[in-house]
Amino acid sequence: MNKTYLIIIISIVLLIVLPFVIIKIVRFRTRKRLINGVNNLEVKKNTLYSIPVMFELSKIEEIAKSEQLEEKINDFKVRYQEIKDVRLTKINDMIIDLDVTIQKHYNIKDYTNKYADIEMELDKAEYSLNSIIKEIEEISSYEEKYRDIVTKLKAKYRFLEHSYTEKESLLMDLKEPVKMQFENIAKRFQDFDKVMEEKLYNEVVLVVNSIDAMIDNLDVIIKELPDILLLVNDLIPGRIKDLNEEYNKMLEEGYPLAYLNYESNISDIEKKETDVITRAKVLNITDSLFDLRTILEYLDGLFKDLEEEKKAKQKFDSLEEIYSTKHKKLDKIVKDIYEQLDDIKALYHLTEKDLEIIEELNLKFAMITKDHKKLLRNLKKKLESYKKHSIFLNELVTRINDISLEFDKALRDLGSFYDDEMRAYEELKNMNEILKKCKDMVRNNRLPIVYDNYYVEVTEAEEAIHEVTKELQNKPIIIKNLNTRVDTARDLIFKLNDNTNNMIKFAGFSEILFVYGNKYRNNKDINRGLNKAEKLYYQGNYKECFTLLMKVIKLQDNDLVIKINKLISG
Repeated sequence: MNKTYLIIIISIVLLIVLPFVIIKIVRFRTRKRLINGVNNLEVKKNTLYSIPVMFELSKIEEIAKSEQLEEKINDFKVRYQEIKDVRLTKINDMIIDLDVTIQKHYNIKDYTNKYADIEMELDKAEYSLNSIIKEIEEISSYEEKYRDIVTKLKAKYRFLEHSYTEKESLLMDLKEPVKMQFENIAKRFQDFDKVMEEKLYNEVVLVVNSIDAMIDNLDVIIKELPDILLLVNDLIPGRIKDLNEEYNKMLEEGYPLAYLNYESNISDIEKKETDVITRAKVLNITDSLFDLRTILEYLDGLFKDLEEEKKAKQKFDSLEEIYSTKHKKLDKIVKDIYEQLDDIKALYHLTEKDLEIIEELNLKFAMITKDHKKLLRNLKKKLESYKKHSIFLNELVTRINDISLEFDKALRDLGSFYDDEMRAYEELKNMNEILKKCKDMVRNNRLPIVYDNYYVEVTEAEEAIHEVTKELQNKPIIIKNLNTRVDTARDLIFKLNDNTNNMIKFAGFSEILFVYGNKYRNNKDINRGLNKAEKLYYQGNYKECFTLLMKVIKLQDNDLVIKINKLISG
């Protein structure tokens, strides 16, 4: 029991004391980390103090034999003193303040902000000091640096002299300006030696940059000027000469070439050539080679345009022939329609829609004719290319094709009136023959009785045929009504024909089954069935009679029933 109490007491003590211990340890480690951060800032600040700016300055003070270098050195000293006395002093105070903050009390967020500010100021000071060192090093090595650059420029200059010697004959009248530029560059080399001797630091840079720019420009001139002169004096004039011949020849042949604005563009090209030569004389050839090549491409494009115009004219002539043929054909069709329209109206009843379709097609055809005449007028003005005219003419051919198809359909519709009339006469003839055949079949088969409704069907068929005859006699014929009458009459005649055939067929088979069944009248069931069938037969219900007989005979001879069914279905 005592042992248990002891464990409980120890646990309580640990729960109370342990958090305090942990907090103390965490605070100790945090403070140590913050102090280390301040120490790092202090080390970085001291590193900046140790940058040997003054030592490097002492090196160039020994060679400072010109006012320009002395001014530059004084500027370095002022900038360095400002960093050392002002900016680094301010940074030192910020570090001390941060250290005091840690010693008294500290707030992590406040510490972090101050630490970041000090780091930023240290980076700025470091960058400024390194910039001064870099500039000092550049001055201390400028003589070696620029003499090395000029040595390379002289090598390039000698190479250009060699290139010039090889291409001198190609420069023609522009040899002298190029030679003068060589002399100018040689003088600038002498200027370089002079400013180097006098330690004129600022002028050295200007002279070297000037020599470099002049050599680069001369390099471009020697490379491009022969091509420029070849284009200006040979290729472009030759191309223009060939173009003039082709252009004038096509004008004489009647080609509409005004859209090319040829004369004005050639005049602009010649002005551009003059400008290129004028600028080349003062060695200004900026964009000249590009401009001349663009001109050459344009002239080549003109040749292509002229060739395309020739092909377009061939296409136009071909399309014009196609259009003319189709127009003549369609014009004749339209005239024929209007010449026969009164006769058609007299024979057949045309609806407003039928007449509107013909009128609309005629208006479309007239519009195509009008557009074609406009095309020919524009062609005479010679303001647009055959290529453009061909596109429009191709559209006219497409339109006249479409209108031709529509006229064909309209003609088929008008022609169908006659076809429908002839079909009606043919159908009328066939229906009369079928009617006569049905009557003959009933008469020849001498049936004991014909069901009453049969004569109603005969009367309806005769009346329907009569209505067809009346419609054919009416002028103008209303085709829609005629077709309706024909269809109605044909349906009735076919129905009558089917009923007549079935009536005679079932009556005939019934007679055969009666003859066969009479042999088995001693069978009461068969006898009873035969008697019922006879009643149906003499009432004219031949199909019902036949159906009953088949059931009766099946009682005696199923094979016979199967054979008769096959005969009927076959």
